[in-house]
Amino acid sequence: MKEPANSRLTPSAARSRTIQVMITGQRWRTEKRLFVERGYVAVRVEDIARAVGISRATFYKHFAEREEILAELFARLLGRQAGPLPPGTSAEAVERIRRLLTETAAAMVANERLARFIYTLPIRHAALLDEGTRPPVFEVVERLVEQGAAAGVVRPDVLPGLITGHLARTFEAAMRDWAEGRVPEVTAHLGVLLDLAFHGATVR
Repeated sequence: MKEPANSRLTPSAARSRTIQVMITGQRWRTEKRLFVERGYVAVRVEDIARAVGISRATFYKHFAEREEILAELFARLLGRQAGPLPPGTSAEAVERIRRLLTETAAAMVANERLARFIYTLPIRHAALLDEGTRPPVFEVVERLVEQGAAAGVVRPDVLPGLITGHLARTFEAAMRDWAEGRVPEVTAHLGVLLDLAFHGATVR
């Protein structure tokens, strides 16, 4: 029988591992509740430690600042791993991008309280990510942009990263408009903004 991982650790290391597991599970529920109920600015790291029932010193070993906690919430909302490419051909790249981003938005708003909280914060979400990284869904979007450029349905004279960044800002604008109550439903609004991103505002 396989030996439990904690049994190979020293007592202090095993205790630390146990605390970390407890923090990761219980803290996630607690921090989400505190942030949503009180607002981001009003919540301190020690408030979360107290609510979880862990000493402030222990908690600070894992999360020294609110931004670190918020970054985890953001990662949980957007996901940590890029999914597979949506089915379809390279010539259908634009429609595949639209479908992927629409499905992503719908999945996020299913966790409505957290999504509204995240997208009403007066911060740039890119600042919560590790330097040089972006939400995993946009790794997939860039691959689709590259396919579309190769198929002649996306402009090949513009760098794929630049187009992807524009689509990422479009997505964030749609989510923020919904979170702040300017539109009642996010996917239809996202569709309008994606139309503008892909086709512009002029009549052709």
